Amino acid sequence: VSAEPGYSLLFDGNNDYVLITETNTVMGGTSWKDTMSFSLWVKPIGTGFCTFNDAAQCDSIFGDRPRWWGLSHGTVGGLDRLWVWNYDGNYDKIGIPYTAGEWVHVAWVHSGGMLSAYKNGQLVGSVASGTTQSPNTGAIPKIQIGAVITQPDRNWSFHGEIDELRIYSTALSQSSIQSTLFTELNGSETGLRAYYKMSNGSGTILTDDSVNSFNGTLLDGAGIVPPDGNYPLWVSSTAFDKPMAGD
Repeated sequence: VSAEPGYSLLFDGNNDYVLITETNTVMGGTSWKDTMSFSLWVKPIGTGFCTFNDAAQCDSIFGDRPRWWGLSHGTVGGLDRLWVWNYDGNYDKIGIPYTAGEWVHVAWVHSGGMLSAYKNGQLVGSVASGTTQSPNTGAIPKIQIGAVITQPDRNWSFHGEIDELRIYSTALSQSSIQSTLFTELNGSETGLRAYYKMSNGSGTILTDDSVNSFNGTLLDGAGIVPPDGNYPLWVSSTAFDKPMAGD
């Protein structure tokens, strides 16, 4: 281990999340609809919840609102998984097995008409997936961490910890995913659009540790559902503390 991860953010699975900003702003245009990658460490607590048998309507770990791509947590088709998914007119998805209460590294790569998912640096699967579709309602997609809440009965909030979230406008290779699993970035890597080390440790701002400064805001209900007085919690991270668990 060449760097300590410091803090992570613990989400309560009730109503808290982090709002970044519009996807097009973070990604510097619309090319992300065809080429985009992200990676993170995540520690799910318990099993996720899905309002429908659909990966887009399960607890949202990371993605956009309104729900056109992302990583979610819950049971779809009888399988309790972390779901890497993209909507190109159809919901293309890959399920990643996990163990509740344990850290797992997930990477999501969408490029060249394919969607690929990696667990602890190893390829889990790839599926054909075209250009990410945009809302036909006029809603502008915004990147969120830890939940998507659109109304009281559509509350997809993740319960667990998240650390070392990295968002790229390029397609990550498996070797690049593996080489930085247990190391922090310097923030100016090629294609890196935003980087959240979760290093603040306190407060309601999540600093973007890339050169682009797309800081996030910690929210409690966000005026959509009642606040419960608890924002995402800053806790000491153990994401780098043990070797990869493998598959």
